[in-house]
Amino acid sequence: MGAAHAVGVRQTVVSAQGLEKRYGDKVLFSGFDIQVAAGEIVSVVGPSGCGKTTIGNVLLGLTRPDAGAVVRDEKLSPLRFQKLYQDPSAAFAQRQTIRKGLKDLARLHGKDWREIEDLSRRLRLQDVLLDRLPGQVSAGELQRFALLRALLLDPAFLFADEATSRLDPVSQKDVITFLQEIVEETRLAVLLVTHDRDLAERVSTRLIELGGTHEQAA
Repeated sequence: MGAAHAVGVRQTVVSAQGLEKRYGDKVLFSGFDIQVAAGEIVSVVGPSGCGKTTIGNVLLGLTRPDAGAVVRDEKLSPLRFQKLYQDPSAAFAQRQTIRKGLKDLARLHGKDWREIEDLSRRLRLQDVLLDRLPGQVSAGELQRFALLRALLLDPAFLFADEATSRLDPVSQKDVITFLQEIVEETRLAVLLVTHDRDLAERVSTRLIELGGTHEQAA
């Protein structure tokens, strides 16, 4: 199944020191340190606009910091660093069925369709949904398909960007429970950014509050 190629227990997958990011005269964060190891869910919490998403994008190499350094495990290919978006539709072509998109992805990366079937079953996604367009399934179903898509690429690091904020409580529980199972099974390293402190406290190995130096173990 996806995410099967685990990295070592508590091996650091990505870390950063002294990160700073500015937009014009506004300093989003400065002197920010973070480390995410295999088998951890590290949450960054804070209000909207404080720079949580920017930190995740910096760790992925999608955004360049104005100061500081990021170190990723050099043994891991860039494809093993994946992002789960707040808006799951960003992961899919809107005029293509979900099945076609997943088949193309599997073929491109040499994956077996049975991996998709296994992930679909575990995520409680019915086969009939595969033949629908992204806009024809619920937000919860599409977010689970987006998670399936990310896991199919065997990630070592997953940046979950407010990935449950638009979901109903049942769908949120499904996504988070499955993510915790994958972390336990494969030692996936997860960065969860959220404004929901209660959620972060329930699921995290460690929690960091952006805008301060406070860090706590869950």
